[in-house]
Amino acid sequence: MPNPEEAHRPAAAAAPRTRTRRRTGTYRAADQRRSEILDAAVRHFACKGYLSASMQKVAEDVGISHTGLLHHFPSKRHLLMAVLEAREEEAVSRFYGELDPTAPDPVRLLQLVAAQSRLNVTQPGLMQMYAVLAAEAGGEDHPAHAYFQQRYARIVAVIASAVDHGVAAGVVIPGTDGRAVAREMLAVADGLQIQWALSDGSLDLPTAHRDYLDRLCRRITVAGQGLGSTG
Repeated sequence: MPNPEEAHRPAAAAAPRTRTRRRTGTYRAADQRRSEILDAAVRHFACKGYLSASMQKVAEDVGISHTGLLHHFPSKRHLLMAVLEAREEEAVSRFYGELDPTAPDPVRLLQLVAAQSRLNVTQPGLMQMYAVLAAEAGGEDHPAHAYFQQRYARIVAVIASAVDHGVAAGVVIPGTDGRAVAREMLAVADGLQIQWALSDGSLDLPTAHRDYLDRLCRRITVAGQGLGSTG
C-alpha cells in the first residue's frame, strides 16, 4: 500500500546508519555503488523473496564480487533492511513531508495516497517486492517480521489520526471510526495490488485505487466531497 505512515519515521531499524560526510570523489562513487546494489536487491527480493534471494547473484548483477558487496552490506539482513529504509525515506521526501502530524488533513492524506499509487505502478519491481515480503514475513523468524508488523500499525495509527482530526474539525462525519477506515484502506490497497500482479499489469490500478479513495472520501466527509482534480 502507499505509505502515509512514512511521514513518521520508525525507531531505529536493523540497517546500519550512514555517517554524515562530504560527498566528493570516492564517497560519491561509493554512494552510487550503494544505490546500484539497492536497486538490484529490489529486483531479487521481488522475484525470489528474501529467503531465496542470493547475495552472490545481487553482487553479480552489480558487477562486483561477493566480498565487495559485503563491504557495503555485511549480511543479507542488513541489505534487506537498508532497502526498506531507503524506500521509506523516498516516500517521505516525495509525498508526505507536507502533512502536519499534529493536525493531518484527511482529504489531503487520501489525495497523497492516490498520488503514490500512480507512482507505484511505474515501479513494478518495488510493488512486487513489498507484496512478496509482506506475505513471506508472516513467520516470526523472518527478519522483516517486526518491520511489517510495525509498518501496518503505523499506517493504521496515521490514517486513524487524520480521520479523528477530521471529525474534530467538522470535516469528517461524527462517529466515524478512524481505525476501521484505516484497516479498510489497507485491505483494499493490498487486494488491488494482488489483482494487479495476477493480471500481469493489465488492471488499471491507479484508476481503481483512486476511484475507491474518492468514494471513501465522499462517504466519510460531512460535505460529501471527493478527492478533486489533485487526487
